[in-house]
Amino acid sequence: MSKVQAYGQEFLDNVGYTLGYDVNNMPEFKDIEIVWAYRVPVWEYKGMSEIEYYGGVKWLGGLQ
Repeated sequence: MSKVQAYGQEFLDNVGYTLGYDVNNMPEFKDIEIVWAYRVPVWEYKGMSEIEYYGGVKWLGGLQ
């Protein structure tokens, strides 16, 4: 695994999954530190509300 991949996986394991990110939906590499530091949820990063991002269904941390 490259250092970039390892860093991305570390982000996901520490805060990414909790904030709604996954391996197919990551912030840009240059933004990871800011997203991590300020705990920016995926919908805010994408410029949407939580309901808009999840298509009208409120996200419950994977439990629907």
